[in-house]
Amino acid sequence: MRADIMKKMKDAISNVLETMFFLPTEILDRDISLQQWLAHEKALLGSQIRFLGSLSGSTYLLVPEEVAGEITANFLGLGEGEVTEEQKKDTVKEAINMIGGQLLSLLDSEGAFRLGIPELMDEGELGVERLGELEGDVLFIETESNHLAAGIRVG
Repeated sequence: MRADIMKKMKDAISNVLETMFFLPTEILDRDISLQQWLAHEKALLGSQIRFLGSLSGSTYLLVPEEVAGEITANFLGLGEGEVTEEQKKDTVKEAINMIGGQLLSLLDSEGAFRLGIPELMDEGELGVERLGELEGDVLFIETESNHLAAGIRVG
């Protein structure tokens, strides 16, 4: 079951980031920690969303602020210099909302899951020294020039 969930999570992430945000990605299998993967990134934005159904849990997305600006500009059809901080935060929340929705539709085509409201993660959780405290299975996402991460907690 876990392998099936992770495969569908990979599919959801790739589909949403590439289709909706025009961000080519590769999801890598790595035996490293979030701290190692995101150590070179400066500021991170994170969002999470809870789900309920035959499986309950949450999923989260960690995005370097630079990438948040890029996906926001792509999503809204703006120049990167025109993007506000609030728009970046809203876009990261919308990204996890779409990823969560896509994941749940892949897990259950009958719609038995309920998706919560996306929330920003607290900045205190996103410091490199605190990333190891995030629970769940992690996916390491690589773009042309940046690292992102996503996770899912079930149970």
